[in-house]
Parts: sequence; C-alpha cells; structure tokens
Amino acid sequence: MDAPDLPESIAGLPVPQDDVSAASWRWAHRALPRYLLTHSVRSYCWGAAIGAWEGWTFDTRILWSAALFHDVGLTSLTRNTMCFEVEGAELARRTLERFGMDAVSADRAAIAIILHMQPGVTLDDGVESVLLDRATAVDVRGVEIELVDRVRPTVTRKYPRGTFDRHFVAAISREVARRRDCQSSRLLGEGDLIDAMARSPWATERATA
Repeated sequence: MDAPDLPESIAGLPVPQDDVSAASWRWAHRALPRYLLTHSVRSYCWGAAIGAWEGWTFDTRILWSAALFHDVGLTSLTRNTMCFEVEGAELARRTLERFGMDAVSADRAAIAIILHMQPGVTLDDGVESVLLDRATAVDVRGVEIELVDRVRPTVTRKYPRGTFDRHFVAAISREVARRRDCQSSRLLGEGDLIDAMARSPWATERATA
C-alpha cells in the first residue's frame, strides 16, 4: 500500500515530522494489513490524547514509532520463535536504528512494545510505555474511552475500526494455539478478551449505529 503524506496532525494531535517518523509511516503502510494499520494509528492518537489529559511530557517520536510497530509480530505468527510482542520489539529496534533513530530512543520504543502486553505497567517503565499500554486498552476493550472523547469522532472517521475486532481476536487466538506461554494466552483466557470486546463501548456504538 502506498503511503499518503505524513500528516502534520490528527484530530489536533501533533504527529512528529522527523525523518524516522516519516520512514516508520511509510514502513507501516507497506508492512501492516489495514486492520492493524488503522489500529496502530488510533493507538498513537489515544496515547497522545491521554498524555495531554494527564499533563505528561513524552517523546512523540517514540510513542509514534512504538504505536506503528507494536503489533507487527501478529503478521508473522507462523515464523515467530518468540511471543509476537517480543518479535515486534526486536524488529522495531533494528528497523528504527536503521531509519536513523538513536539507540536509546529505539530501546525505549522496543520496551513499550513488549510491555503493552504485560499487566501493571507504571511510569517507572517509561511514560511512552504507559501511554501505549493505556492507548491499546482504549482501542481493544474501550477502557478509559471517555478520556479520548474529544478526539474520538475525528480519529475514527479518518481511521475507522471496520472489522478490527474480528481480525484481532483471530490473530491472538492463532498465537495462543501455537504458544501457551505468551501474554496472548493470559489476555484471551484470564483477561476474557472476547467477552470484554463484545461488552466494550465500541461494540455498543456499533450496535446502535
């Protein structure tokens, strides 16, 4: 998929304009299926909106890159030798450094990617890690959705959910079938992913639309 020009902002949320962020944008359009591309962009937007709501200072380059790369491991499940988030983090670290990101920032992005599947992420893990964790919870299960109400209509109009729920559950289920020791298993089982998504505000909106 050819990438459109890197947006300067989405729903008033600034998008970083450096060369690495632009390269990550182009990479995401080549590497991700539509359902993950739009999920990844929405996740950045929710994270940036929550960061603004909290009044936190964060590196938009790191959050942007981590959001775009965070689920790429779901596209290679049959080839993965590690849990998908770890595979994605390693790919992100290598690719971001190749794009020109400094090693410390690339490491912070990789850590955020790994931790977005872990319980109990705190600011000690890095503000971008917390924002990606909370942002993906918004987009997958509707947790804290009220914090993004101001930007939600514009973001979802530009990057609609479409069939995200169905494709995402199928991908997580495929990893669980191959690897029972990954966080996907906790999410699908203890986290009651399917029921949580069915009860989420996203599902309610869809049913009443």
